[in-house]
Amino acid sequence: MANEERPLRFLLLHSRTGGGHLRVARTVAEALQERYGQKVRVTLVDVLTDYAPWPLSGAPYWYPKALWGGGRMYGLGFHLLNGRRRIHTICDLLWPVVYPRALRLFREYPADLIVTFHPVPVYTLSRALEWAGFSVPFVAVGTDLVVMHAAWVAPNVRRYLVATEQAREQLIRQGVEPERIEVTGLPISPVFRRVAAEDRAEVRRRLGLDPQRQTVLLMGGGVGFEPLERVARAVAAAVPTAQLVIIAGQNEWLRQRLSALSWPAPVRIEGFVENIHEWMRAADVLVTKAGPTTIAEALTVGVPIVLWGAIPAQETPNVHLVVRAGAGVWAPGPQRAAAAVVHYLTHPVALQAAADDARRIASPEAARRMADILWSIASHHPPSPAPELSPIPAPIRKRLNRWKKTIRDWGLPIALQ
Repeated sequence: MANEERPLRFLLLHSRTGGGHLRVARTVAEALQERYGQKVRVTLVDVLTDYAPWPLSGAPYWYPKALWGGGRMYGLGFHLLNGRRRIHTICDLLWPVVYPRALRLFREYPADLIVTFHPVPVYTLSRALEWAGFSVPFVAVGTDLVVMHAAWVAPNVRRYLVATEQAREQLIRQGVEPERIEVTGLPISPVFRRVAAEDRAEVRRRLGLDPQRQTVLLMGGGVGFEPLERVARAVAAAVPTAQLVIIAGQNEWLRQRLSALSWPAPVRIEGFVENIHEWMRAADVLVTKAGPTTIAEALTVGVPIVLWGAIPAQETPNVHLVVRAGAGVWAPGPQRAAAAVVHYLTHPVALQAAADDARRIASPEAARRMADILWSIASHHPPSPAPELSPIPAPIRKRLNRWKKTIRDWGLPIALQ
């Protein structure tokens, strides 16, 4: 059993590329602290910004720019790199640069369990743990609903925790043994489960909205897609009797541009918000791109989803998940999205059916489930000694030690002491 004289140390690795990786990591951290209190010490680290070499260290800066034009170039790159041999070759080329940085991470944040919520460092850290002779368990949490890129695959990952059966099947096709994969759902904050039980009109009053007017919430993800403007203008023209709330996320330029426009319907413009759960509960319909975390949150709240866009390759499978479940519709482009909103707002039976189907496939307990799994892995693993952090790989050190023992057994002098 783990050392009971100190709290178990959980190192959660994320990146600020988009909003989902950090949101999921924070949710799991909160669940661990809520369930195990003083028995755990949880540390969150932006592994790319703080430890990756350039250009990966600048990923939070260039990632939004890679999504310009609907994310086609990003989707192409995502697809071209989706192969284990390609990923491993890139990691091998970068190994002389990244291995010392991995050792610095292990030295600065000693842990009883390392959990990554981003695919980029998976293979590198898996290999670095082996080279350092460090036996700390390593867990990978998939932050997409369906797609599991080849970058997630590495031999020394103790457990994969994924959102859906489809994600599990993708990992198996990538060569991961089924017994290393567990389906937990995608962790979201418990505030989404709690707000779903609140009265919609009361939530609207709290937010300063008209409690009786139909409400449409429009989003473009954490980085705020520019196409959101065209979609919002089409929806506002199609439903002038409704009130619109537009969340521009971290895109301040987009927020200012939207605020300067003249709208035919009542419109509320917000930037990045921490209370997105309340805005979702206030809405009759959510109009958004197919980001996995946003979808998981909307399903728990029970708001029908109109998907106006998706990052190619990475998010398009999320569309099929929502549509097959009946929780929303795929309506790419401004006019189709506006028509879908009109349909929902003028057909209350269809609106209620979509809300019911959304709740049916939601996983509101995923964070607690994941926290318990992580606790079990850490608490049943022997206390991890500090790694030697030598630049010489552990297998080579072991071979040298065997040679030294053989020389001693022969009674010969040894210069390798």
